[in-house]
Amino acid sequence: MIQLSKILCPTDFSDTSDKAVRYAIEFARRVNAHVRFLHIQEPDVSIVRKTAVDDSPLSDGFAQMLMAEKKKGLMADVKVVSGVPTDAIIKHAHDWFADLIIMGSHGRTGLMRIMMGSVAEAVFRSVAIPVLLVKQDAVDKAIPG
Repeated sequence: MIQLSKILCPTDFSDTSDKAVRYAIEFARRVNAHVRFLHIQEPDVSIVRKTAVDDSPLSDGFAQMLMAEKKKGLMADVKVVSGVPTDAIIKHAHDWFADLIIMGSHGRTGLMRIMMGSVAEAVFRSVAIPVLLVKQDAVDKAIPG
């Protein structure tokens, strides 16, 4: 039987990440899992710390939304790290023993994908755990259940 107890959800506060955050919250509720939101800052920033939602250096809107979800029973925390996004996500997923990664994907194809690269694709190809990619143009509707 598959047991999901730790869901990692990287976020950069883009619209695509916001969709992945909503999926992660709903998914965590349905399977009674803990969700960790991971935000990666540029490598030149020296902040590397685990934060409680209350003292998070993240956006006020995100912190308020997360506190409200926690009051409704969501098991969640936030971790802010410094580094290269792909490497930081892969390392954190491994070190935290995540069971699932839920992250946004811009869905670029062709030349744009070659030029811009894809953090989501690199993570997907590099980890041994399941990855749920939420496309930027994903339809907003409830997860079946």
